[in-house]
Amino acid sequence: MALDTYGQIWNRVLLRCPELSPLLAQDFVVNAFRRLAEKRRWSWLVKYGQFLAPAVYSTGLATVTYNSTAVTGSGTTWTSAMIGRQFRVGLAAPIYTITAVGGATSLTLDFAFGGSSAANVGYSIYQCFYTVPSDFHQFICLWDPSFNWQLYLNVEQKELNLWDAQRANVSNPYVVSFRDYDSTVSPPLPRYELWPHNQTQKPYPFLYEIRPADLNDATGVLPRYIRGDVLLEMALEEVALWPGPSADKRNPYYSPQTAAYHRAKYEDMVNLLELQDNNVWQQDLQYQYPAMAWAMASPLGDAAFLQSHAV
Repeated sequence: MALDTYGQIWNRVLLRCPELSPLLAQDFVVNAFRRLAEKRRWSWLVKYGQFLAPAVYSTGLATVTYNSTAVTGSGTTWTSAMIGRQFRVGLAAPIYTITAVGGATSLTLDFAFGGSSAANVGYSIYQCFYTVPSDFHQFICLWDPSFNWQLYLNVEQKELNLWDAQRANVSNPYVVSFRDYDSTVSPPLPRYELWPHNQTQKPYPFLYEIRPADLNDATGVLPRYIRGDVLLEMALEEVALWPGPSADKRNPYYSPQTAAYHRAKYEDMVNLLELQDNNVWQQDLQYQYPAMAWAMASPLGDAAFLQSHAV
């Protein structure tokens, strides 16, 4: 089945209302698609991703200076691959992020070092803060395949600071906590902390809901499960609610009654789309899983209980 294109849809809007400018017709279709995409977690918004945790690097020694972002190494082999990873000395000072590597023995932190100055001390470089993909909207689930459990997604930083303000726990993560926005990318993207901090090389796969590109973007594509006539009716509702550019140039299509007609029509269509989407990904039927579905919630420590017992 051939899919309607963005151009075909907004041109069909112009056929109904020729007095409308092409740019306004395009804007109405873009708005309709955005409204539809945000109506629910559609199956076509689900995507797979993964965080790749590198092994900790602690070779050699480091010299840090109070109120300075510069770090000097001795016997180190620091590389540009470490940019974005975390740096720390002991537990007294906060965890910093590496923003630049000037060579095998030189790196720069995102904030001035707040601990006491120290020369030739042990340090560690590892990853505990992860920036999400550019199309990220929200997590659906994130799991640890090696330990056979999902990670909690609803823990805040203030709770982590209550449990482990020093971030002294180095183990297998079972919490994903929103930390801040990564300002090194444009536009900034959410950054999450995996806690306790893992220091071994391993992947953390996740499913997430994307924020789709607008149809007028270079990468904007109408999903195969969205019919063009649905977006047409949604756009025509906006056309019928637009009075026109001025009092002496009224929109002949303007009519609240016509807008209500288009709204009722597309709402029926959207209900059908939701039923069809449930055939791909059933969301209206849910099971109440026991707490053991999550990490560390049972003495078993993983999902083995659910795999060997009826729910």
